Amino acid sequence: MAIVHKIFSHEVFPDQRLPIAGEQIEVVADVAPHSHAFFEIVVVLDGHGTHLSATGETPLQRDSVVVLRPGQWHGYARCDGLVVRNAYLGANILGFLSEALIHSETPHPPDHAHPAVQHAMRLLEAGAGEPWTLTRLAGEVNVAPGYLVRLFGRTAGVSPMAYLNKLRAERAAGLLIETDLPIAAIGAMVGWHDPSHASRRFHASFGLSPSRYRRDFRPSGQTQSPSGELDGSAGEAE
Repeated sequence: MAIVHKIFSHEVFPDQRLPIAGEQIEVVADVAPHSHAFFEIVVVLDGHGTHLSATGETPLQRDSVVVLRPGQWHGYARCDGLVVRNAYLGANILGFLSEALIHSETPHPPDHAHPAVQHAMRLLEAGAGEPWTLTRLAGEVNVAPGYLVRLFGRTAGVSPMAYLNKLRAERAAGLLIETDLPIAAIGAMVGWHDPSHASRRFHASFGLSPSRYRRDFRPSGQTQSPSGELDGSAGEAE
């Protein structure tokens, strides 16, 4: 199944402290069902098409608007000159706005990302399934572990390991929607080799167990795995 553009938060928001982005896209072919870990607002600028989601098929034309919450799958079909403008908002956007309002009287410019943080982010994004530790990551970017934690907090607002868990959860969500792989296999692919641990981590990110996420957001009619299992067979904890 084709993987579509920009599914993960780190691909959409270069600065994780400012989870707001946008882009204009000409949809020249069908877009396979997929989900995002962020809010998406779609405004149709031109052309026609059909929007696919859990609620069914919706015709699109100029000035149509689609609003999608994190984890909600969607796709496009039968597109003819369809041009859309997408606005992306991080799942934590409400908390971000509240914080901005509280501190609006004493604004301060954000810190620029330290090269070590940029390097660490790229390493984690390229190898999210690897057995990372804070010590190993700090060694790879040539800074002390405690210093890397402080730098990461200033840039991304989270620790390096929390950032890694977010990456793993987002990739697991995409695989749950787009593949027929058992949940245990998906967990191992993203770096969570214990099924119970994987379920807890996923639930912490999305508020749903992997099996519930797949049942709720997997497009209807999509085939199951050869074993007929959608929720894996390795004892996932609900």
